[in-house]
Amino acid sequence: MLYASREHVPENLKRALELTNIVADSGYKLYDDFLHLDGRRLGEFLDAVQRATIAGLEGGGSDPLRSF
Repeated sequence: MLYASREHVPENLKRALELTNIVADSGYKLYDDFLHLDGRRLGEFLDAVQRATIAGLEGGGSDPLRSF
């Protein structure tokens, strides 16, 4: 949803990329959800991260968050 709305709300792309830190944060333990599900969900999440990163780099440069 954040990725899909990036054209209307550009800062949502940055929020989408920040989700990776939240999922990886041991305080939230969200990564446990991926361990208990089939590999499909993790693959979907990583695919979304990849799309968001590429979208952030589309304007050139090496920092996908530079324009936010």
